[in-house]
Amino acid sequence: MSRTRHDPGTLAQEYLDAVQSEIDEERRRELDNKLEALQDRRKQYVDQHGEDSRFVQRVDQKVEDIELELDELDESAQQTDEYRRQFLEAAVDSFEFNSEWLSTNTLEGLAHALYGGSDAYLVLQQNRIESPDDLVELDEITKLDMEHTLLVLIEDRLGQTDTVSSRWERFADSKYHIPFLVVARDGSASPEDVVPELGGDADRKDAKNWLESPIYDWEDLIPYYRAGDGEFALSTTGKYLYRHYAEDLDDLTGANKERQNETDSDDGGQTSLDDLNGESRGDSDE
Repeated sequence: MSRTRHDPGTLAQEYLDAVQSEIDEERRRELDNKLEALQDRRKQYVDQHGEDSRFVQRVDQKVEDIELELDELDESAQQTDEYRRQFLEAAVDSFEFNSEWLSTNTLEGLAHALYGGSDAYLVLQQNRIESPDDLVELDEITKLDMEHTLLVLIEDRLGQTDTVSSRWERFADSKYHIPFLVVARDGSASPEDVVPELGGDADRKDAKNWLESPIYDWEDLIPYYRAGDGEFALSTTGKYLYRHYAEDLDDLTGANKERQNETDSDDGGQTSLDDLNGESRGDSDE
């Protein structure tokens, strides 16, 4: 059977091809800096040599060339954004766990469109999904919850829901925030890795509880999965939260630690698991 324009694999490939052809941000920054330097110097050059001098005309040509390249970069970025939008809108309309949407190419497209990754798998509800074969032993409700969770993330990426942002606001103001940043920074982390960042009287038991609680107590948007050897790693949701919502990890031992110490000393102002999970019952994820 021939592949259509709206086939998930085709849309994913178009998006990934556009990403590959897009000039990286380093080139854009280089051009922006060069343009600013030329524009700053032009007035000095005009004052010295005159508006109509051949030298100033050469500078003007360099400015024009840079502006043209920046326009081309903007157009390329807009095209990439459009391919991403089409791909994600198709997912909102038709995503389900089947061979089309769980092909390697399509999964890579979803990972990049959601959080800029290159993963050819999903991690939802503690389950790693690389192909339909990984779903065989899962019950129907679990599979529906996983599909639902992924759609919540996609809808957030398209600006169609505030479910994720509302959850993050409560999460970032809770004792679970620092452990999340440690896992995001290190790729995976154990309670022992988290303790040094907590400050105050927090110990290994606290760190373990704060890492485990979302897995056991949250009904949706669970940021971790158990990676083995006592370590926790970011799920698909966790990677999405880190990419689009988390603060700069440079703040981990500064402002975030200070806030953690403050909340440790004031239980009344600390967000609980029930607060984090309550408003979103029925959403589902990892």
